[in-house]
Amino acid sequence: MNRLIVRGTDRQFSAVQKAPPAKYYTHRGFIYGSLAEGKTRVLNTSDAGDNMSTVRALRALGIEINRIENGYEVIGGEYRTPDDVIYVGNSGSTITFLMGLAARVPGTVVFTGDHTLCKRPFGPLVDCLNNWGVPCWSTRGNGLAPIVVRHFENLAPEVEVDGFISQYVSSPILLAPFAGKDITIRVSGTFNEPGYVLLTAHAMGMFGVDVHFNPEDNSFFIPAGQSFKPIDFEVPGDFALAAYGFAIAALTESEFTYTHLDINSVQPEKGFIDFLKAMGAKFEVDEQKKVISLKGEGRLRGVEWDANDSPDMVPLMAVLCALAEGKSRLYNIEQVRYKESDRITQMLQLNKMGARVTEFHDGLSFEGVERLKGAFMETVHDHRLAMGWVVAGLMADGETVIDEAEVASISYPGFIEDMQAMGLDLRIEPS
Repeated sequence: MNRLIVRGTDRQFSAVQKAPPAKYYTHRGFIYGSLAEGKTRVLNTSDAGDNMSTVRALRALGIEINRIENGYEVIGGEYRTPDDVIYVGNSGSTITFLMGLAARVPGTVVFTGDHTLCKRPFGPLVDCLNNWGVPCWSTRGNGLAPIVVRHFENLAPEVEVDGFISQYVSSPILLAPFAGKDITIRVSGTFNEPGYVLLTAHAMGMFGVDVHFNPEDNSFFIPAGQSFKPIDFEVPGDFALAAYGFAIAALTESEFTYTHLDINSVQPEKGFIDFLKAMGAKFEVDEQKKVISLKGEGRLRGVEWDANDSPDMVPLMAVLCALAEGKSRLYNIEQVRYKESDRITQMLQLNKMGARVTEFHDGLSFEGVERLKGAFMETVHDHRLAMGWVVAGLMADGETVIDEAEVASISYPGFIEDMQAMGLDLRIEPS
């Protein structure tokens, strides 16, 4: 592993870049294409670590996926029983999306991942699948990977699933079209991150499968008789990854422009635009050309923000709140304790840089400081932390050292190069 050195600056920057491909759309494009008889082209993709985990898993399930210009060709069809355990690395979305779909194989599928994924809870999804008619269990009996899934014989017409993490809900929705009957999926408990599930349904519609959401009781109805159709699926620009450039522009009074970024997208992370606006940032948007620009003007102001539907943005939001004028609070985000790391507790690392951050059970509070100071920052193998610490280091006096620099490539393979192209002083050294 290498470490990343970030030197703080008071410079201003100016850059125009194409927004990186959206990770969550790429996942769904590969998976939906695998379910459609025929050839699907997933275009404008990246080789992010999580995306490649999905490709490897689908190939293990017998799906042919070939590299083509600007993307991949997926030849969909029946899944087969894999020859070995399927290793998904760090990708929680890969394992959760495929846990339900693995019940289509004629035999048994075993999923596992790296040391961080094997600490993440999948028990609520295991319970949902078993109650629905899919034999599924944790080899350790505690809801943690490795996870075993067997072929289903008959699915009940209705099933409940815990809504604490959105991926629990998306997984049975993906399997529902193969039930041979109308299916109703009811979300129990608190429905966190609903935007991600609606993104699942929206993209399924693009592949020919209608999913009907009833917001009155948080239920999803999937009519029988539908099937996935092969299409050319172009992955849009990713608001979550463009957010780092926008954050840097806002903090340094610089101007960043992203192309290939559709303000009408259904991506939940689009809410980061409203978050920055609430802090005083000003954007220019060209809907027709799909171009969004931000020119930073003065220090950001503190904000209280419900970040429930943008869990991946919490580390970056925390950096911005730590540097904003006055007090800030991020709340309603208990589920982010169960992502690649406990992202609430890990934000207390900012205190090593001179920030004033306090955690509570479902959020964080901040007393803003004008500048930070360089420090050693741990990623704990969480790619969102790695990228957030780069932004923090830019606003720190001296040098900030970030361990495991490579983990950013899990979602954003060109992150370091893109930041260097913007003018940031970054260098990689052996650990």
